Amino acid sequence: MRKWTMASAGLLLAGTLGSVWTGSPAWAQTSGPNASYSSPGSDFYSANPVPLTKPTWTAALDAPKSSSASNPSAVTAGQGRVYYIAGGKLIAKAAATGKTLWSFGTGLGDAAIADSNGTALYVGAKDGSIYRVDAATGQGARIYRAPSGQMPSVSVDGGTLYVFAGGSLISVDLATGKEKWRNQDGKSLPQRVGGTLLSGAVESGAITVYTTYAIDPATGKTLWRLSGDHSGLLKSEGDKLYFQDQWPNADYVETSANIDEVDVKTGKITASKKFVAKTEGGSPVYPPSKVVMDGNDVYAAVAGEGVYRFNYDTDPAVVKPELIADRGEFIAGPYNGKLFFLNEDNRGIHARKVVDRSMVYYNGPDNPASRIDMIQSGLFVGQTDGTVYALNVSTGKALFRVQTAARSYGAFQVESGMLLVQAEGQLYAYPLPSELMKPASTGSAAGAFMKSDAKVTLDGKALALPAGTGVMTTDNRMFIPFRSLTEALGAKVAYDAPTKRTTVTYGSRVFSIADGSPFALADGKQVALTYSPATLNDSLYVPIKDFGDLLGVQVKWNAGTRTVEVSKEAAAAK
Repeated sequence: MRKWTMASAGLLLAGTLGSVWTGSPAWAQTSGPNASYSSPGSDFYSANPVPLTKPTWTAALDAPKSSSASNPSAVTAGQGRVYYIAGGKLIAKAAATGKTLWSFGTGLGDAAIADSNGTALYVGAKDGSIYRVDAATGQGARIYRAPSGQMPSVSVDGGTLYVFAGGSLISVDLATGKEKWRNQDGKSLPQRVGGTLLSGAVESGAITVYTTYAIDPATGKTLWRLSGDHSGLLKSEGDKLYFQDQWPNADYVETSANIDEVDVKTGKITASKKFVAKTEGGSPVYPPSKVVMDGNDVYAAVAGEGVYRFNYDTDPAVVKPELIADRGEFIAGPYNGKLFFLNEDNRGIHARKVVDRSMVYYNGPDNPASRIDMIQSGLFVGQTDGTVYALNVSTGKALFRVQTAARSYGAFQVESGMLLVQAEGQLYAYPLPSELMKPASTGSAAGAFMKSDAKVTLDGKALALPAGTGVMTTDNRMFIPFRSLTEALGAKVAYDAPTKRTTVTYGSRVFSIADGSPFALADGKQVALTYSPATLNDSLYVPIKDFGDLLGVQVKWNAGTRTVEVSKEAAAAK
């Protein structure tokens, strides 16, 4: 028996009588009082305000080989062209128009296409062959065949082609096509850090661990294996590598993040740091679900709490971590001064500004997101209902949406003003508004500060600040340009490039501060600041309270005249 609801009955009557009858006939209730459901916002008359855009062009890709395949076919772009593999062929199209420029080969596989500075492409075939193809003409020839006869993965680094096939990492000279060496330790295509290749591997024994091998790029010799169980590389800086230690230990439940410093030459762990997050009552929180490093900042996400922000160099007894509270799942960032979260109900996304923790809403996304990518000022969100949204990462405004038949996506890419959407078995190209192709502001302070009309006086006299600077505000705090004020006081200011710290000498006071560092250094000891200094318009800014405390001068805010009043006589009187 067919079941009816009032909504379906209304539609029927509207179509046959030209008007909607709103009575309640007995037959409308035969399905029972609990037999229908309408989700808020999903009613048939609700209009989506985000403009729906049609593609400039489309192309068929090979269908996913499994239901979990999110990147079923290789797609890459550059030099105004888009390259992809479909039907065993490498195809080149003009990114702006979708015009087919050339096609090459047969039996090519779905491994990544390696691009050599936009001049040549390297693709693997199912029989282990690797072909070099001229990016402009599509002419190509085989240069190497993997001995395993398996479909290889490939990458290019300078004059070397790296091949992973049959459990071996192989180095091939691009000029001659001759094999240089093989290494059976690394189980993935390598990442170059300085003069060393890093290759990750998952190894099973008593327990399964993730480790990293370091390989000499000249000889293929394994230099070292990272002991224990570690994440992938969090950061590299000089001769140091940073990994999250994931090895089970007795106090793991009390630790937000354990990070090991590793010497890139020896693989030895030279230092280990524990970043412990605690509740307001002093109890340790659970281990993190995600840890990332950005410069000297360590971000540790704790489910149901938010993200704890640590500074890698701080003394935990002096500087406490900052909690960027949020109940959603931390998925990306920092980018454009923000951390990005799924909404609590998993429908849509939002962000928190790092500096003031204020929320940024991204209008439009309303279903679970299966992929997001940030490119320039664009935030691109692919949903499991097949909708893709293009948003401004700074403002949260949705500029357009597109409809696909996909549930998962390959990486979104931008080329020649076009957004390339790889949606399972289809490739789409959409024109992008110019505002999404502009560079996004960077740094933790991005988008969080506003210029104030406040003035600054020194001992009662107006202080002229350099052009382009002024008083800035964020999170109900005022920040002033540090160097111009310290020099106006007669202090000496020096910047040390290796440590990236600015040292100030003012009478008997000597201290240093740095962009993004939540502490000052004075007499070799850390002094906690109310807020980390921030670089804005190429000038370092500090909160007015920290300025006064560090230099021993009096700083007052006169709300009536909207003036920051600095008085150095106050220092002498103390």
